[in-house]
Amino acid sequence: MQGIAESIDPLGGLWSMLAVQLRELRKRHGLSQAAVGRLVNVDHKTVSNWEAGRNHPPVDALRTLDEEWKTGQLLECIHHYANTMQAPARFLAVVEYEAMADVIRMNGVAFIPGLLQTPEYAREVFTMAGIADVEGQVARRIERQAVLTRENPPYVSILLSEVAIRLIPPALREGQLRRLLEVAELPHVTLRIFTLEAGLQVGLDGEFYLFSTPHREVGFVETAARGRLVTESDDLRTLAVAFDRTSGRALSPEATRDRLLEMIEG
Repeated sequence: MQGIAESIDPLGGLWSMLAVQLRELRKRHGLSQAAVGRLVNVDHKTVSNWEAGRNHPPVDALRTLDEEWKTGQLLECIHHYANTMQAPARFLAVVEYEAMADVIRMNGVAFIPGLLQTPEYAREVFTMAGIADVEGQVARRIERQAVLTRENPPYVSILLSEVAIRLIPPALREGQLRRLLEVAELPHVTLRIFTLEAGLQVGLDGEFYLFSTPHREVGFVETAARGRLVTESDDLRTLAVAFDRTSGRALSPEATRDRLLEMIEG
């Protein structure tokens, strides 16, 4: 029976390529996972997780292996580009983290986050972005929203800028506001609006997500292109601090629901 590591497609993205290269180089040198672990001061389970793509190895460990195996910095280079390049495979990884997360934190500044969008709003966004297969993208986005209503759903904390609400096209406004109110009523969701009166906040710097899974925490930063998956601890801390500081200036969940009702009635 094929194991997780053996099933990884090296064309699935740079992190997948790194996992495959680790496994192949280890085998080429006739080493066990425990032996590799001793080289970089970790246990065999950690090495197994690296080869299965469940966790990403730190760059220091890769430098040690590059030197030991005389790879010409191959592993370190793959790690560098996997951590900095904005590739389509990164969004596929985000969908996977979204599906297995125990806790999801969203920071929405100019757009309503995808998990909260109505089909009409999503269609407008994809059309504006010049996406070729608009209806296919809308269908996939709505399908992803099942994470909010599945059995044993994640806890979801959402910060939403009033700017994003004000930018909803008038024809779509009421439907999208009612969708936000519907999500805000879910027992495992906390939706909070940070208003224009709150002034400038560090969280207004851009859209981002934080996913806490049983194995690790990762982030995703939205950009005008495809976005960037965030895995480094310093960057994750920066996003977490931005989220918490902005949260401290946002409306309470109850006041947020009242504000949404006011907007709907208005």
